[in-house]
Amino acid sequence: MNHLPLLLVPGYQDSGPDHWQTRWHATHPQWRRVRDQDWQTPDLAQWTQVLCRHLADSPTPLHLVAHSFGCLASLSAASTHPEKIASLFLVAPPDPAHFAIPDEALPPPTCPTSLLLSDNDPWLAADRAALLARRWQLTPQHLGSQGHVNADSGHGHWPDGLARLAAHLRGL
Repeated sequence: MNHLPLLLVPGYQDSGPDHWQTRWHATHPQWRRVRDQDWQTPDLAQWTQVLCRHLADSPTPLHLVAHSFGCLASLSAASTHPEKIASLFLVAPPDPAHFAIPDEALPPPTCPTSLLLSDNDPWLAADRAALLARRWQLTPQHLGSQGHVNADSGHGHWPDGLARLAAHLRGL
């Protein structure tokens, strides 16, 4: 897992210091992380553009590990540059409707993708999660009642998530 070209794609407010993405990055400093983003303004076009710059700068396709709004930007980037993405690991995407993003703006990914969902995520109701999974042609991995799968919901280092990421990458 450490030798693969991996890019962490944080969500709104840059997944703070106690977030699993930040903790994973601290223990895996060879992984890259999107940093040059306006983390306070979830704007799909702007976030996708920044992510696409990272993809363009990489000599090989990247494995994207995204959380929350970063999932939406990753799906958008995957639709415009599928050749630059080796796989997607999407954790707790929000409902695009919260941001006035039409579902059609995020087509199904063409690369191997894991979609991890919480049954009580305040940013994505269970019925909408099921609809989006069907639209994206993905079989979701249900995590149970885990909130938004962030530091506020008790997911600091999140060893179960790291094990799921390892399984995702082994399955490629």
